Amino acid sequence: MLDPPRKSEKKMQTLIQEIASSVCREGVFMGVSRVLVGCSGGCDSTALLDILVRLAPQFEVNIAVAHLHHGWRGTEADADLDCARQLAENYGVPFFASRVDLSAARGSREEVARSARLDFFESIVADWNADVVALGHTADDQLETVLLNLVRGTGRRGLGGMRPRSEVGDLILVRPLLGRRRHELREYARSRSLEWNEDSSNEDISLSRNRLRLRLLSELEQVHPSTVRNVSRATELLREEEEWLDVIAADAFEEVVDVNEHLDGVSLRKAELGSMPRPLQRRVVRNAIALIRGDCRGISYEHVEWVIDINHSEKISAHDLPGVRVKREGHHIRFLPLDGRRLAKP
Repeated sequence: MLDPPRKSEKKMQTLIQEIASSVCREGVFMGVSRVLVGCSGGCDSTALLDILVRLAPQFEVNIAVAHLHHGWRGTEADADLDCARQLAENYGVPFFASRVDLSAARGSREEVARSARLDFFESIVADWNADVVALGHTADDQLETVLLNLVRGTGRRGLGGMRPRSEVGDLILVRPLLGRRRHELREYARSRSLEWNEDSSNEDISLSRNRLRLRLLSELEQVHPSTVRNVSRATELLREEEEWLDVIAADAFEEVVDVNEHLDGVSLRKAELGSMPRPLQRRVVRNAIALIRGDCRGISYEHVEWVIDINHSEKISAHDLPGVRVKREGHHIRFLPLDGRRLAKP
């Protein structure tokens, strides 16, 4: 019989092997040589860093650590920065950090912080020539994300939650721990004698994600102990179906799109777009918007419906969406960048 320390070590080795298998299956590090690890100094990202350092030789990747000080939480945030810097030093990997002042930023605190992190990651990816940014999201985070998307209003894509590998603008984000529970990572960190900081703001129920986690998720797990696992499985199925539907939408988009030689916008042929089933019209419209903006962040269901209404109604001739002007011109629906920039060649 294994003694407790040996049993714990075997369990942790199994965890690492399962994560490595998942990374291979999802193609997380396909074509990747440099991985920038976003490390907050908390338990999940600390465990992620330790795991990736141990897996780096197997996947032949180089690791670096990035930490953004949001300017909130005073000395506690300073301690997070010191923790992330010390972790990078312990592993002998490059460390990148920056401080921002978000006190005057408008919008929800969660969205403002996320946007700032993405901007920070973009700058470090360019400086260090990283291929991907690795984040420590877990299956628990996935459940929180799906439920938040549901109550805020979403379609199949939002119900599919976060992807193991996704693109946001010029960034490729990977989430190697998406199939693991938060308590597994805490157990792993303890078994490895890792040090991390607890973020006191995680107990702030004025933040919607915290309120959901602290009040609702514990109740759901009492109703059904396998809630997180079951939702995780459902999101995987939805993601697979979403990828298949994306292929269909891409083919349909190519059938109705025109890009003029000046690369100043995108046109969809009205009659052919209008003949498609409405769900397919929505996807084709989102593809047009993404070609103009680079992504569809901030584009809601209502925005897409407005575009379809322009195609079907003679009363509406134009509408401005975030970053995009949409107008009817003859037999086409035109999509134009509001900033006047040219498109990259499609």
